[in-house]
Amino acid sequence: MPEMTETTTWGQLRRVPKQERSRDRIDEILKVSMDLIGKKGIDAVTMKEIASLSGGPIASVYQYFPNKTAIVAMLYERYADEVKDMIEAGVTNLQSSQDVLAAIDGLVDGYYEKVKDTPAIQDLLNAAQACKQLAAIDLEQSRVHSRIFAEATHRFVPADLREEFDRMVLLMFHLAAGAIRLALLVEDENGVGVIRDFKAAAGVQFQRFIAPSD
Repeated sequence: MPEMTETTTWGQLRRVPKQERSRDRIDEILKVSMDLIGKKGIDAVTMKEIASLSGGPIASVYQYFPNKTAIVAMLYERYADEVKDMIEAGVTNLQSSQDVLAAIDGLVDGYYEKVKDTPAIQDLLNAAQACKQLAAIDLEQSRVHSRIFAEATHRFVPADLREEFDRMVLLMFHLAAGAIRLALLVEDENGVGVIRDFKAAAGVQFQRFIAPSD
């Protein structure tokens, strides 16, 4: 699956919207779906409920989304785009190896807070463990996100280590979601400890490659 763009996001749809009114309808369906998932969980939400609360007949949902899985997949893609924006912002103006390590800590903290404060995202992440379609999106987004970070930091890594570095960055980005899920499952104090320990472990891995600044 290619990097998420407007075209691939619309790829979850049965019909591609061409008018602003249609795009607004889709946005409302997704907003209502996200709210319901946050309150009830994915399994408890129905297409009929989504249609009712988004202000239209159920046929108006099915004309765009073939099933609830397609809605959840598009929500996941939009969430992944938000994470992508966060990563791009986090790797701007890196001037030293210390900046790189600080960016790692900042991204993990920001990602954790985003998921912790949004129950619907927690459900999406959990669903990705059981749904092949979401798992494929999750893996590809880990590749997209890690590539953004790796390319922004290559200049701090010796050229002959960059291929191995890229694999390590992908591993750390993919493991971050698991660490956050674990942190949210345990008590608050232990959850903070899980995030702290993950950042420390990630820092050790990155310091294998990032040359110290003068």
